[in-house]
Amino acid sequence: MKKIFAILAVAFIALTSAFAMDLSAIQGTWTDENYNADYTFTADGTITLSVGSEVIYTFDDSNIKDFKISTAGTNVTITFRCDETQRSYMFVKGLSLTTDLTLDIDRDWTDETYNVTIVMKKLF
Repeated sequence: MKKIFAILAVAFIALTSAFAMDLSAIQGTWTDENYNADYTFTADGTITLSVGSEVIYTFDDSNIKDFKISTAGTNVTITFRCDETQRSYMFVKGLSLTTDLTLDIDRDWTDETYNVTIVMKKLF
């Protein structure tokens, strides 16, 4: 099982560092256990935030700005800003044997950054 996670981590980093990379190459669902909230990355390049079966918000080209996928050292980072939710989001995948991501959310109304490790629920 650890070999599968290692392969997924290496594939994730290789895919995201490829030239002309876009979000459609990253697919799966990660769970923020603090809120039982799921972040689903889909093939059409959207990120859906849901709680249970209720979709709370869908992030796509129409409502996000400053979208960037970058690599630094052994980390792959996805960042974007959503004015409608008054938040900036950062998803970070470090080189490890887990599929966990770190999620940082900067909210406009507070100086406190929400930081949590989100765990993979399913891979498409």
